Amino acid sequence: MLTLEDLGWDAYFQQQLNEDTDPSLLPARIAEELKGAYRILSPSGVRPALLSGRLRHSALAREDLPASGDWVLARPLPGEERAVIERLLRRRTRLSRQQAGEKTGQQLLAANIDIVFLVASLNREFNPRRIERYLTAIWESGARPVIVLNKADLSPQPEREQAEAEAIAPGVPVQLASAASGQGVGALATHLARGETAVFAGSSGVGKSSLINRLTGTDSQVIRDIRDSDGRGRHTTTTRQMLVLPGRGVIIDTPGLRELQLWDAGGGASRTFADIDELAGDCAFSDCRHEREPGCAVRAAVAEERLDEARLRSYHKLEREQQHIARKHDQALNQEEKRKWKRIQKENRQRQRVRGR
Repeated sequence: MLTLEDLGWDAYFQQQLNEDTDPSLLPARIAEELKGAYRILSPSGVRPALLSGRLRHSALAREDLPASGDWVLARPLPGEERAVIERLLRRRTRLSRQQAGEKTGQQLLAANIDIVFLVASLNREFNPRRIERYLTAIWESGARPVIVLNKADLSPQPEREQAEAEAIAPGVPVQLASAASGQGVGALATHLARGETAVFAGSSGVGKSSLINRLTGTDSQVIRDIRDSDGRGRHTTTTRQMLVLPGRGVIIDTPGLRELQLWDAGGGASRTFADIDELAGDCAFSDCRHEREPGCAVRAAVAEERLDEARLRSYHKLEREQQHIARKHDQALNQEEKRKWKRIQKENRQRQRVRGR
């Protein structure tokens, strides 16, 4: 039988409970989001759940609502299979992106995760710049990354691409794998441990669900064959689904992303481009932008071929994006404060009307 600890419960979440916590509330994890409804997982099994009116009303932004991997307290409804989610516990880590479209907002891809298996494909899809972008989001999340180069059996020189990935991600494990043949799957399993949560992330069609099926030894994740026209897998994962491997932790599968706009990138970018930051320490000027300034140690490293110029361009691109993110965050914060103030005013008017009756 599963325990809370098998699902990732530990002292961090236990300390959020107190003597006043209603003992009838059930600790559970969000296993899947279903357009406003949820499936939650606890030692007693999986059950559908809805948000309480209070929790829904108090949410000022999308990230205030539960996401896949979140821990919640839920109240089972008497005589029903369903439960009502009454409380969202504080997250330890979160993997986020800027939500798609023009509207500013954070989209949580997964919460309370320990490991992110960043899956890239070696059949026409290997892109070091995309890996840098994902690594930035992963470091920012608080989880530790493992790079998985899937479909290694379809590459004529997989070791060369592995070396290239290792060069842009010093210290990060880089594993060649093939969901088709099973290559490297055993090595991925060594990163899993009881009580920890791993998430598989990456672009559409890179084979995340196929790798999960190999790891679990089941067909729990529905997949479709690769298209002959462009070599991409046909994307089928449309919700974030949680799988439990007894004694080996929890796995979350996420839909493939067509784009990854960063939500927050400050600390994550510093870790992704630690080599450039280290070189910058020798620049003649402390505010050097590594463009045309004299005495720039970073540009000197490019000229001496100790640093790939494409990597420096990627660094500059993420730097500009960070500045754009900061401006959008300020705008979003102002909008949130306005919404909060309007809600307080509305509640005060309602109280005054009640008192006047």
